[in-house]
Amino acid sequence: MTSIAILGAGCSGLAAAHVLQDAGWQVTLFEKSRDVGGRVATLSREGFIYDHGAQYIKPGAPASISWITGRFRTPDLIDIEKPVWVFNGQGEIQEGDAAQNAEEKWTYRSGLTTLPKQMARGLDIHLETRIDHVRQTPQGWWLVPEHGAAQGPFSRLLITFPLPQARELLQRSQLEPGLQEAIVAQLGGATYRPLLSIMLGYRPTPQRRPYYALVNIDKAHPISWLAWEHEKAPERVPSGAGLLIAQMAPDYSRVQWEREDSELVREGADMVAQLVQEEELATPIFSNVQRWRYALPDQKADSEQLHTLTLPSGLAFCGDGFVGGRVHRALEHGIQMASLLAYAPTPPDQQ
Repeated sequence: MTSIAILGAGCSGLAAAHVLQDAGWQVTLFEKSRDVGGRVATLSREGFIYDHGAQYIKPGAPASISWITGRFRTPDLIDIEKPVWVFNGQGEIQEGDAAQNAEEKWTYRSGLTTLPKQMARGLDIHLETRIDHVRQTPQGWWLVPEHGAAQGPFSRLLITFPLPQARELLQRSQLEPGLQEAIVAQLGGATYRPLLSIMLGYRPTPQRRPYYALVNIDKAHPISWLAWEHEKAPERVPSGAGLLIAQMAPDYSRVQWEREDSELVREGADMVAQLVQEEELATPIFSNVQRWRYALPDQKADSEQLHTLTLPSGLAFCGDGFVGGRVHRALEHGIQMASLLAYAPTPPDQQ
């Protein structure tokens, strides 16, 4: 058997799929959402184009660099040249770290989702397919979706979505005695921060700044990240307009999660105007709110310890829950785990 199922079509799962496909495996991905990419996501509304999850891509290891700048390169790959500055809980703004600002900050004129869309080409991906549970059998892994017939058997299974969701899936699943409890225990320590992402559009364009974005450095402000999205490319906004993205701190996001979008926009715009001392920013002409329940890992899981348990059964995991929230790290972990899974010994029951 040379078939493998991948649950989740974020960047880590897509990277893993190409490694496995290159190695001769028959790969099928299952994604619950309407599109690929996970938190590498772009929306286009009323002439505004914005990345409401991940904000840009940092260069990482040679493997991820070669994929972004070579294998999956597109003409609209660009570097955000302006630096990121910092601010504290009192709203004091100052220049950011010079070494970090010297690094490239990659994005795409048409949005970060360009990368996962490029990576999705040539792959067998089932969108809007939510897997309810899995069954481990002597013939391989069976996937049982919420709707429709069971899929399988697959000789390998790779799970790539946020680890709390992976844990819930496996709690509902049927695995060999002892394995299920051990995996659930390993995943139990992984935690994520929630994120409210508030988009604020303006006409005329807000004042030009010497920076592209601001990041809070003492975790003492309701805003953790504020970016001038139109600085990425003029195509991102209508003529004469501008767009800011305020990503709220975890504590604020957790407490305010259920509030109406209109209330969040009004309060967020007031905070933005006060932080950068530009009164006009309190009255946006366009707004949108996106909620990320599992935005960034707070407490990561131990990949090596977990996979000592699971690889003998043809099961593996990858994604930001093991390596942190950076896009390049998720890519690299997908590459790493796919390589291990592709060449892992065949489970004894399948021999």
